[in-house]
Amino acid sequence: MQLKRAFITGIGGFIGSHLAKKMSEVGYEVYGSYFRPTSDVEMVKPYAVKTYNIDVRYKPHLKEALEEVDPDVVYHMAAQSYPMESFKAPSYTMETNVLGTLNLFESLLELGLKSTRIMLASSTAAYGFIDPSETPVKENQPFRPAHVYGVSKATQDLLGFTYFSSYGLDIIRLRIGNCVGPGRKGEVVSDFTYRRAAIELGMTEPVFRVGNLHTKRAFLDVRDAVDCFLSLEKHGRSGEAYNVSGEKPCSIKELLDIVLEGCPVKVKIVVDKNLVREKDEPIYWNDLSKVKDEAGFVQRFSLRQTVEDMVRWWRENLK
Repeated sequence: MQLKRAFITGIGGFIGSHLAKKMSEVGYEVYGSYFRPTSDVEMVKPYAVKTYNIDVRYKPHLKEALEEVDPDVVYHMAAQSYPMESFKAPSYTMETNVLGTLNLFESLLELGLKSTRIMLASSTAAYGFIDPSETPVKENQPFRPAHVYGVSKATQDLLGFTYFSSYGLDIIRLRIGNCVGPGRKGEVVSDFTYRRAAIELGMTEPVFRVGNLHTKRAFLDVRDAVDCFLSLEKHGRSGEAYNVSGEKPCSIKELLDIVLEGCPVKVKIVVDKNLVREKDEPIYWNDLSKVKDEAGFVQRFSLRQTVEDMVRWWRENLK
């Protein structure tokens, strides 16, 4: 029996690399593309039949790879995925996230691959500014993005709906929340766990400079996320959007307390106004009823377990 062929754009990213490993383990024939990878692509190659160095902004190369692979499913994870970076590089963010998505959809249409299931990595950042009275946020919440990254993800999400409804592509929109775990870089849990590991190893002074500790986020372990993606690939309804995020929100102060639990070194906390964002969503907390009902989603990893695994990963890699 021929294995199901999967093509992962952004296979060199944090989520893409975990997804490639999981899909290979459960029996997929995995292919993927990378450009400016945030993880070590060499670590992904054992799980992939072939990888392509492709900038999704350049359609001919993307189309050529898709034609060669003829995938049963595409996971579109390629993105400029850092909100803070979008303040510095708004054009690159929009081009990669929006034009890259458009190039994918048009390539599949031109190749006649309308039966290929497309798992589109949108983001809960598209929701943007949420009043606490609106939480937990359902999938019908209007988009009010707070930054260019959020705008790019809202546009990407809307493109997904348009190409489903107008062109018949088989698209499921994954509105992914704060996804963390071993190997993650460039966000708050990664930053905090890195600093704890560095302090324990004597590489830096035992001082934590922090920004706004009052914002709330619901964190999801990447290992739970990829399990959810695969379940939605099987059971999700074409054209629908699904929140894929943590169940319970916690403040950044609560996160900091968890990170410093059991730290053998006494740490001084310093609030640094320079680390406070001008525009910051006060809360990310999403309703998961839909993904639970239709895909049987269960969050297996607690935030405490995820933090412990991330501290351990940093210790091993910093050594």
